[in-house]
Amino acid sequence: MVAAYEPDYATPPGWTLQEVLDERSMNQADLARRTGLSPKLVSQIVNGRAPITAATAVRLERATGIPARLWANLESRYREHQVRLSENEDLARQVDFLEELPIREMVRMGLLTEQAGPIDRLREVLNFFGVAGVGAWRAWADDLLGAASFRKPPSSSPGSLELWLRLGEVGMLKVPCAPWNRTRFRAVLDQARTLTRHPDSAVWSAQLIEECASAGVALVPVPDVSGAEAQGASRWVAPDRALIQFSDRCRWSDVFWFSFFHDARRVLDESKRRIYIHCKVPDADSDPSEEKADSFAQDLLIPPRSAPRLQELATPDDVIRFAADLGIHPGIVVGRLQREGIWAHHTGNSLRQQLVVGGGGGGRGIAGAGARVG
Repeated sequence: MVAAYEPDYATPPGWTLQEVLDERSMNQADLARRTGLSPKLVSQIVNGRAPITAATAVRLERATGIPARLWANLESRYREHQVRLSENEDLARQVDFLEELPIREMVRMGLLTEQAGPIDRLREVLNFFGVAGVGAWRAWADDLLGAASFRKPPSSSPGSLELWLRLGEVGMLKVPCAPWNRTRFRAVLDQARTLTRHPDSAVWSAQLIEECASAGVALVPVPDVSGAEAQGASRWVAPDRALIQFSDRCRWSDVFWFSFFHDARRVLDESKRRIYIHCKVPDADSDPSEEKADSFAQDLLIPPRSAPRLQELATPDDVIRFAADLGIHPGIVVGRLQREGIWAHHTGNSLRQQLVVGGGGGGRGIAGAGARVG
């Protein structure tokens, strides 16, 4: 690949102006008289110490016949180049920041180019996170995680977690949403329960994403990021829009559905200055309200009045009949049986539905193999 030529200097437009004067056998005093500008200002423009303003560009057009837009463009490019040269110096002093992020992971996911120098790499990273500089990135991260309630293992890496959360933001841009409507979202949750029985996750996931969007909630599948250890997260990204994102740690549909309804309960709380992040293994200091969200998801999938029957399920056929009575996928029942220790973790997996979450920068959606449904 041929690298683009980027000189490390910038030519002031006054140099071009001096060339025009030389070609026409004019001096700076002549130009000052023709334009009505002071000789001092003309000298400063020629030497790059004063800018060519829009008004000056029009005067130069009258005196030289060269369009004002050309002078304005020369000035704009020169000033921009100066800013970028200064930015390069600032970035060079901050390249150590790259050590805080999973750069190899970002390259693997196609978020960054495979080869780049430290300054270009840092610029790529800032572009991906949508921030102007390292200071702005730290402010974004501090604001995001400073308002976070975690359910996470101690091995979680801040940089990896921040990357994973940013992937959710990027993916959200691809999901057009209506304004937030609490009543509509509660109805979506009631309808979503019936989607658990659909044998093709590619179909039900598309429908679920569309239904959530109709209530002002962007549901975004995000690939796992090594070191993030995140399973799901929910937050408000605007006063009238919420984001629920989940990773391919939800490899089973029953895990996904539990996680989804858990995060949906968080959205219904409308705690718009908090972000909730949860993982498979809770920490000792997780938010006490996590239990309420867990109970909401558990009870919505298998109502408390039906839960005692779980102890009576001994065979796959028992599970299929029980699930049919409740109108849910049998894999959800198996997941509950395994989680409560009624069945061993390897028992009944043939009834569960496997999922795949794919795609960098927001994901391709969910695609999964069908499971047996009675």
